[in-house]
Amino acid sequence: MLHLSLASLLSLTSLTGCISGSYPDSADAGTVSTPSRVSDLTYPITISHRGGADVYPEESMEGFTASAKDGFLPEMDIQFLSDGTPVLIHDDTADRTLNGASGKIRDLTLDEWDSATIKNPTGGPEAETVTLDELLDELGGDVVMVPEIKPGATSAEVNQVLDEFDERGLTDSLIVQSFDFEAAKTIAARGYSSLYLTEATLPKESTNEITDAGIEWVGPSFKLPNQDLRTLINAGLKVVPYTMPTAGDGHRLPHGVAGFFTNDAWTN
Repeated sequence: MLHLSLASLLSLTSLTGCISGSYPDSADAGTVSTPSRVSDLTYPITISHRGGADVYPEESMEGFTASAKDGFLPEMDIQFLSDGTPVLIHDDTADRTLNGASGKIRDLTLDEWDSATIKNPTGGPEAETVTLDELLDELGGDVVMVPEIKPGATSAEVNQVLDEFDERGLTDSLIVQSFDFEAAKTIAARGYSSLYLTEATLPKESTNEITDAGIEWVGPSFKLPNQDLRTLINAGLKVVPYTMPTAGDGHRLPHGVAGFFTNDAWTN
């Protein structure tokens, strides 16, 4: 599959202003604002949920690259094809976001995945589907990214993904997420910044259990009451609620959050 490289996209935007008239204006060509190391982040951070799913085709290289160039942390979801290839899509089925493929992601072949396209939320051009390898070839080590290993992944698949990150030397370039506490523990034990995702209630694990597992980040629903968000913040956890409609909605969160997820990082 052919994807624009970051350098090519920067060159293109210098000529056109943006990749499509329906897309937001980007940072000056030639600049990449997102740090390459977690240790270099400044807070609060803005995490571009699914690569900016309300602005760009969901989980597309265009969205990931534009997010990184404009200073946002690209976020993506990892599912697995029938042959075990890790690919980037939120749902466990293709129907909502893809054209040219349907049914369970785990039933699709790589050829079927490659021939599908990602729907555009604004009615513009569709985008090519993206494998994890393609993303890491494009942006791995250049910007901090926030991949989620989706629920349903086996422990072997969790380790498969982490092994690939290890091979590319990405320990300090990723914040790896999971809704599964055991997977989040494994992520932390493997030396990665681990983000434990929770719902609109406090996690069933105590804050001591979370921190004792080496987990530094918690991602609750933004609907979690502010007093509960403060409980997590006061425990010393980096709290990044999901998913604000736009970056401008971040003001609704209490002081002390480390950042937030948003489907539109460009609208303040």
